[in-house]
Amino acid sequence: MIVLFVATFCGLGFVSESLLTKYKFPRMLMMTLVLLLSCIGLLLIAFPFPGSVYAASVIIGFSFGAQLPLLFAIISELFGLKYYSTLFNCGQLASPLGSYVLNVKVTGPLYDREALRELGKKGLSRSATKELICIGARCYRSAFVILALVTFFGAVSSLILVARTREFNREIYLQEV
Repeated sequence: MIVLFVATFCGLGFVSESLLTKYKFPRMLMMTLVLLLSCIGLLLIAFPFPGSVYAASVIIGFSFGAQLPLLFAIISELFGLKYYSTLFNCGQLASPLGSYVLNVKVTGPLYDREALRELGKKGLSRSATKELICIGARCYRSAFVILALVTFFGAVSSLILVARTREFNREIYLQEV
């Protein structure tokens, strides 16, 4: 696992930069692909089959490792460096804020609902047990589907940004040549 971490840490920035310089592949389009890859990983967890969790772990690890560096490169491309520190901090807030909302407000209640449903099937009530425990893939299925939909919405938004900034990207990449 450490080898994957080091390979991702060293390789993804290199891949993004080489695609940009050789093929003029926009970073925003790279972000779209990374988000779509993350969506696939989340769906592999939502609808598991033997060995899918391992593949999903690698896919999600690579995509999460790529999202923030790409985000900060995109921020500097779109807005320049004059207010970069302020925009960097706003970008830093996106990850913990999104994690909090999606974990506490979405995933937790969905897990609790599924655990209560499982208790009801056993003929137990909430007061009879201290903790809500749910076993099986269905416990988090709806939560991972929602996470995949949110990620897909992010990919579509990123693709719209690519289309809207096509001329801007063409201009800045021509200047770098």
